[in-house]
Amino acid sequence: MVIAVIAILAAILLPALAAAKKRAAQAQCINNLKQLGTGMMMYIDDNQDAFPGLASLHNGFQPSDWIYWRTNSALYPPIEKSPIVIALANASSNLFRCPLDISDRDRLSQADADNGPYLYSYSLTGYGMSDANDGMGLEGDINYGMASVFTGSGSSATAYPFKQSGIRNPSGKIMLAEEPGSVSDNPDGDTVIQDGRWMPPDPDPLTDRHSGRADVTFSDGHVQPVTSEFGEDQTNSRPDF
Repeated sequence: MVIAVIAILAAILLPALAAAKKRAAQAQCINNLKQLGTGMMMYIDDNQDAFPGLASLHNGFQPSDWIYWRTNSALYPPIEKSPIVIALANASSNLFRCPLDISDRDRLSQADADNGPYLYSYSLTGYGMSDANDGMGLEGDINYGMASVFTGSGSSATAYPFKQSGIRNPSGKIMLAEEPGSVSDNPDGDTVIQDGRWMPPDPDPLTDRHSGRADVTFSDGHVQPVTSEFGEDQTNSRPDF
């Protein structure tokens, strides 16, 4: 009889405890994104209103990248030196990763050999460069933001800064996105986060690890969970829309 009562209590309590654990982990994820948002705003204030770099796999390492994620420590600085967190008291690698983002298996299988896997959960909106010679009287390259873009390397890199003042409706535009760390928390079930740049809707969906939602930081600094469908709508992230 006693064993049966214990089994019933366990069946009742264990799901509640698991749900509470998930809520606590999401609260930590939200706190991470709030702190990263604060660090981003501090960087922008100190750099003439300009955002840091994309931290894209395809642009190569730039000192102005918002996150120093590459794993070859002989060639690249550690994440604690990333420019948006260097002034924060707790600038550790844990700040860049959701506690529910627990598997690296798919990251390792899809990692770029030269740069290594992206072992973090968050990325910065970056639509990058487009040729503006589109018949509308504009010529040259335009950086659509939200990140600044640096082409070339070292002191010879060409800068295409993107400024915070270029964002329309900041409270409605995703700045930092939470991407899938494994195919199981990808609503599309295929790719995982590969670098520090988020460009929706393809190839970069939001994760659905928080009961079908992702935590995101908007460009006014507030954080909230949103659906993957919200992330697919470019009016919620492209700065000029």
